[in-house]
Amino acid sequence: MKRFIWLMPLILLAACAGESPEPPAEVPESWEGYGNQVRVLYFAEGSTSLQWREEARALEILEDPAARVEAALNELLAGPREVNGRAFPLGCGLEQVFVESDGTLTLDFSESSAQRLSRAGSLEERVAMAALSRTLRVNFPELRRMRILVGGKQRESLGGHLSTGGLLSLED
Repeated sequence: MKRFIWLMPLILLAACAGESPEPPAEVPESWEGYGNQVRVLYFAEGSTSLQWREEARALEILEDPAARVEAALNELLAGPREVNGRAFPLGCGLEQVFVESDGTLTLDFSESSAQRLSRAGSLEERVAMAALSRTLRVNFPELRRMRILVGGKQRESLGGHLSTGGLLSLED
């Protein structure tokens, strides 16, 4: 029996001697779902009676909480891929995102974003703020409140129509 166990590897080696090994399978550069987390974004559709549409996006899992929030909000600002509607006017963008340990989120929008919302009107600013709040509440329940800045400075309003001075609650 011991002789058979010792001879088995030699028999297998001899049997495979004429065969060339198969090339290794290609490893995909990125796998859908591997290292990603699904985030739900909210977009409003309609002009008189708004209907909210959800759109799921697979975003890379990032270690830094501010980077996770920023990635989700950049997708929201970019607009929908599968549904109609918008959350923000085209061209709106964030300059910086900060997350404090007490659950306070600070979003610093660019000056051009405030100008675009100002020209868009009060309904569009309401839609933008509602889409922002919904997206944050669903995806980041640890956030309790947010502060809106424009160009690094506190303003009474992001686009001139709604009050965004001070801290805004993200809790239901």
